[in-house]
Parts: sequence; C-alpha cells; structure tokens
Amino acid sequence: MSQGQALAVDGLNVVIVGGGTIARSLVAKLCERANLSRLLMLSRSPQDPIDPRVQEIAIAIDDPATLADAAQALDSEPLHCLINTIGVLHGPDIQPEKRLKQISIEQMQRSFMTNAMLLPLLAQAFSKSLKHKEPAIIASLSARVGSIEDNQLGGWYSYRASKAAHNMFLKTLSLEWRVSHKNVCVVALHPGTVRSQLSEPFITDRYNKRVLSGKECADALLGVLGDLSAENTGGFYDWQGLPIAW
Repeated sequence: MSQGQALAVDGLNVVIVGGGTIARSLVAKLCERANLSRLLMLSRSPQDPIDPRVQEIAIAIDDPATLADAAQALDSEPLHCLINTIGVLHGPDIQPEKRLKQISIEQMQRSFMTNAMLLPLLAQAFSKSLKHKEPAIIASLSARVGSIEDNQLGGWYSYRASKAAHNMFLKTLSLEWRVSHKNVCVVALHPGTVRSQLSEPFITDRYNKRVLSGKECADALLGVLGDLSAENTGGFYDWQGLPIAW
C-alpha cells in the first residue's frame, strides 16, 4: 500500500464513521500502522475497542449535537483523515425501489438523511480539527449507482438519488475548502461490492462482478487514499483508484 502525505504523517489521527464491515476492516488495517496515534470510531452501536489507541463513540446521525460532541474528543489535536462509511440501501422495512410506484416519502427521507445529509454535518463538526498546516483527507463512501452519467439501468430511486445528492454536497464542500482548508483533500469513494450486510441480499449465484472481502476493500481504499493529495480534492474514485463520472 502506498503512503500519501495525509496517511504518512507522524502522530496520525483518524476518525472512522460507521460500525459495519468496511468501517471495522479499515480500523483493523489502520491499527497495523506504527504511526497511528489516535483513532475515533463513531457509530450507532459502539463495541469494545480492539486497540488502546481506538476510542468508540456513540452518535445519532440525525443529531448534529452528537457529532459536535464526538469532535470535542480530539482535544484540539489535528485530524489527518476522516472516512465516512455510513450508508443505507435496505432494511427490515425498506427495499430498493425498482419502479416508480414503489417510492414512499418515508424511504426517501431515510435514504437522504443517511446517504447524503450526514456528510455535510460531519464536515461541519470536524471543520476546525481538519484545518491545520499538515495534509489531511475527508473521504466519504459513495456508490457508482450515484453517478448520473453512469445510470443506464434505472431503478433504485432513493439510493441513486441520495448518493447523487451526497456527491453534490461533497463537490461543493471541496470547492469551499480549496480556499479555507487548503491542505485538505475532499473525495468520494466507491468501495466496490463488498460482502457485507448492505450488499449480501444482492450477491446471488448470477452476480458476475468481483466481490471483495472487508479486508480487501480496506486495503484498496487506503491504497487509493495513499495516492491522493490536496490537488485531487473534489474527485470521485472507485476502489481501484479509477475516476468515476459524476
């Protein structure tokens, strides 16, 4: 794995948002790094940390106050890398809408809150911690299906639209922070298809794309981030580091 400036600094401070397969795989890989100083893991269901450098904090994604409280845990230390992995595609009461008649306002609201609106709230909460002279990255997991240009099949209305909104929030943030946070690279990442709770119902015997393990995904995403600098801010990349059209 390459080591870009933001991940190669001494005393590396990281925030991972989420508690699923990708988030915990990223934490495990980062804990292998000797230069990791501190890692905050923000999730709705904290567990016992796997390393003394890790602190797990409970958040509510629709309550900005919990995000602000989590940011206070850094104690004015500079933040070098924030990765948001939280997203929703399905659940006990929702499934991706294949047709227009399946759309409901409740599902759209839930999708947009989780997949889109959380990102600017995170940036708002951690803005001060990311504004310093050392290189830094804020990366948020998007999805290829959120690309308007790439949409050739339709369906999955709320998920596609909420990820497209996520991408617009991120692109707009990157333009503002070019001026105010000059050392920060703001990027969207498509993690590929990962064997996880989010994707498991859709990985059938007929699925013909590569399926990554959590460890493979974490290795790939950290490798992509390791190749980025502030000059790449505002980009949208897949797990192989290839650009994706907005």
